[in-house]
Amino acid sequence: MKPLIFLFTILSVAIGACTKTDSIDPIPSSLDGKWRMITVTENASGLTITKPSSIQGDVEITITPITSTIGTFIGNTPSNNISQNSYSTGANQSLTIPVLSMTKVMETSWGNEFVENIRNSQEYSFEIGGRLIIQTTNKILTFKKN
Repeated sequence: MKPLIFLFTILSVAIGACTKTDSIDPIPSSLDGKWRMITVTENASGLTITKPSSIQGDVEITITPITSTIGTFIGNTPSNNISQNSYSTGANQSLTIPVLSMTKVMETSWGNEFVENIRNSQEYSFEIGGRLIIQTTNKILTFKKN
């Protein structure tokens, strides 16, 4: 009887140790979807900033592909609405956003990080954790899929 109780105890501990943990978000497969900006990193210094806690609202964009190489995005910054804008992609995940149309109410510092850099987009990539990385001339904008 004691060996049976011992075996039962060992199995209970082993099964309890094998519980499923939270999974890491997979690598996204396309630009399609709603994205929230979470960090901005300077290319030269590597300095990374996040949204100041004093700023209400986020920078969010919703990307809608039309074909495999062109699409549109809309969204908002903490202070403004981003109108429908076009983007195009090319070889080696190049990204071009020639124009940014939006309302022009006094922008926050966090919103300015997006506004002042997104038209300088050069390429994009994806990371584990559901992140979209947009490399611009001077900064790296990191987004998390909502």
